[in-house]
Amino acid sequence: MDDAKEKAAVAVGEAYISGALTALEDAPRTKVFYELLAEIAEAAGLRAYLPHRVTDPVAAAHLDPRSVYEIDRAHVTNAAVLIAYAGIPSFGVGIEVELAREHSVPVIVVAERERPISRLLLGNPAVVEVVKFADLDGLRRALGSALAAAASATRGGSRPMVSDDVVVRRFIASLEEARRLPIAEVTALLRVGEVDGETASAIRDAVERGRLFGAGLRDLVGRYALRGADLGAFVLRDVLERSLAEAAATLGVDPRTVRRHVATARARVGLPEDAPADPVAQWLVTELIAPPTRALQLHLFTGGRAR
Repeated sequence: MDDAKEKAAVAVGEAYISGALTALEDAPRTKVFYELLAEIAEAAGLRAYLPHRVTDPVAAAHLDPRSVYEIDRAHVTNAAVLIAYAGIPSFGVGIEVELAREHSVPVIVVAERERPISRLLLGNPAVVEVVKFADLDGLRRALGSALAAAASATRGGSRPMVSDDVVVRRFIASLEEARRLPIAEVTALLRVGEVDGETASAIRDAVERGRLFGAGLRDLVGRYALRGADLGAFVLRDVLERSLAEAAATLGVDPRTVRRHVATARARVGLPEDAPADPVAQWLVTELIAPPTRALQLHLFTGGRAR
């Protein structure tokens, strides 16, 4: 496999950054460290999901515990890999690692060299690598290598072979799961996304009708951190293809402001601000529909089936 194919094979899913968030002694510093872990994962070709951007106990204190569980659980179970920071003891990290084990998601444990790590955590069968580091440069090198090794093991590991009809049934089932979300999670995501009123109703209706995959809404709010009018304008214009006048009426702003919000949202998700309709449509399919199924595809087709 050449270098380009190697990189494409790695860039198939999400890296879930797991770490303590509750009652942190130095929350800003700790979250900066989580951002560094995300940066390393993204350099390895993965998309990082950081819970503190979506379900932080302080910034998102309005979310009820069940919504937090459902949102983060969905990201863990659909991840390509979970990076668990074990330098601060955390009930949440332990739960997320166990969820990863239940769904065959490999786990890389990270901690400072002098920090002790629970033997129960280290003994979890999902743990494929343990990265102990003394400095940040060492962390970058060791975690980068661990991510590459985990990706290689996933591609070449001995996953059970399944018949094509089972693959198709699971694939279709995963699409349906990606399309629908519990109404409580949709409501929680809209709160995190800071949209309400007519805009929230339009987005909720889009998810219920299947115009916007529920998992796509989760990505827009979580992975891309779209908020408020930027989120609303992007969904109304680029997903639902409403006219400028309709979008402006729904958002309660003028058409020029709608254009500005759409441009801002496109830049955040990595699209050109003036992108024509076709590239936007392709992005919607590959980024908001395909990602929820990629973990399943990787799980089913490894071991020679998709190489």
